[in-house]
Amino acid sequence: MIKKYLNIKTWGLLQYEIASLLMMLIFLPSFEAPKNLFLISYVLLSLTRKYKITNSFKFEKIDFVFLFLFVTAFLSTIFAGLHGHEWKGLKSFFTVFVFGWTFARSKYSKETIRTLFLSAIATVLPALSYGLYEFLWTQESSFVKIHSVGHVNASGLYLLIVTLASVSYFLSLLNKKYKNIDLLLWGSLIALFELSLILDASRSAFLCFIIAIISLVLLFETRLKKILLILVAASFILSAILNAPVFEKNLSNISANHLLSHRDRLWNVSFEAVRLFSKKFGTGIDNYGFVDEELVKHTVESRGETYDAKNYFYVNLTHNVYLSFLVERGFLGFISLVTLMLFWCRALVKGIKKIGHDPAHDYLWGGSFSAFLSVYLVGFVHVTLVHEPGILALFFFGLYEIYTKFYTKKKV
Repeated sequence: MIKKYLNIKTWGLLQYEIASLLMMLIFLPSFEAPKNLFLISYVLLSLTRKYKITNSFKFEKIDFVFLFLFVTAFLSTIFAGLHGHEWKGLKSFFTVFVFGWTFARSKYSKETIRTLFLSAIATVLPALSYGLYEFLWTQESSFVKIHSVGHVNASGLYLLIVTLASVSYFLSLLNKKYKNIDLLLWGSLIALFELSLILDASRSAFLCFIIAIISLVLLFETRLKKILLILVAASFILSAILNAPVFEKNLSNISANHLLSHRDRLWNVSFEAVRLFSKKFGTGIDNYGFVDEELVKHTVESRGETYDAKNYFYVNLTHNVYLSFLVERGFLGFISLVTLMLFWCRALVKGIKKIGHDPAHDYLWGGSFSAFLSVYLVGFVHVTLVHEPGILALFFFGLYEIYTKFYTKKKV
């Protein structure tokens, strides 16, 4: 089918492009360097193929959204030098967002889209298996570490997106003729992912999982709503009774009077940084670490207030995606984040009324919805849209964009 809109010259490029994308997905949760190489290969091949097909470039709404993100990132990087900070972080920003833009502007067959969706789920299994081995049997890690992703909250975010994408696919199976073996397979896979989320002890990822899975069950058309909701509630209650790591961590923080894990004190530092840099294109990407105690103390005392060190906590991250964009990229950068959020949200809201008419649309909508929550809901307590979780989130965003642009009816 895809050959109908491709000529002979670009057909070969398409094969290499898809191969690069699949290899990137394979290495995304496992190995850093190969992932970057195949991501770059995919972007170059995709852009080359697009140019050969059209020989021109027509701007669409999505292009303006990403252009705004690119321009504000570039301005932030340039003007970081005005307050003595080095150029930093632009490479990682462009790695994530150039991929997101290039992928969302692509066109693939329905079967290719399905293959890519399932591949993103399947490729986490080797890295997850090794992470579970390290956590359960060797105790070399204090959390379920997705190998290339690393940090507990980043691994939790990656797991969250994959788990909810699996739930979406499972729910879509209920809308068509299915085999019991398929439901058993996907149910077991979801149980494995949920168990890993609980063991990972990322509280924000687990809370987002509960909110999202309830939303998906309620939105999707299925006669098993009550049964599924009971299963979700039972797994939550059982985890609490068994004092699973995610609950143990929360109770430990409450007893130590650190429910937010010092984020309230950290955000006090961020608010001071917003005062200083949000009107100056920010500190520059990944330069939040330059906001140190000396700088904050001087800012507070210059307003005639008393600096109390107990109210502040200094680390290299804001642990809030909204504050991160404000501090590192200024008000323009923050608006670019909100612009992407509104564009993404609009597509999801429009897609709600299409749920139940096309199983492929449904699981792709669920994947995009899950990625959206991982970015903008978990973003209240973590810096999201970075590194592997950011690439994965924009991957599911792009899949839904491609499908709705080329394969869904405008009116239902």
